[in-house]
Amino acid sequence: MNDRRTFLKIALAGIVAFFVFIWNKLTLYHLKTIKQQKSTVPFTKNKEVFFADQYIIVTKNNATTVFSAHCTHLGCKIDKTEGDRLVCPCHGSEYDLQGKVLKGPAYKNLEVLPSQLSEDGQNIIIGA
Repeated sequence: MNDRRTFLKIALAGIVAFFVFIWNKLTLYHLKTIKQQKSTVPFTKNKEVFFADQYIIVTKNNATTVFSAHCTHLGCKIDKTEGDRLVCPCHGSEYDLQGKVLKGPAYKNLEVLPSQLSEDGQNIIIGA
């Protein structure tokens, strides 16, 4: 009886580890393909934080920074703020407006993406 229970625990742990591994690989692949894309998003200086599909655009002190909207914990899409914090809806990780981790389970800061304003200032080009 005890050997069977031990076997089942080990088998279950192996299955869980396999699915975590696959999830991680798929998430990293998805994030890698997003980084390689070049996107144009309408730009508004009126909002300090603007969520645009896969991006978080923060305009503060006349500086604009674009972050990946994917939490560095498991890749969930960040789509809300609470005060001056970006909050992941899945596991509650929190980041400041500079993309730095304030509260885990995430331990890596949000990724800053290269960007530039279009010549007319109406759009922001991400991945430029």
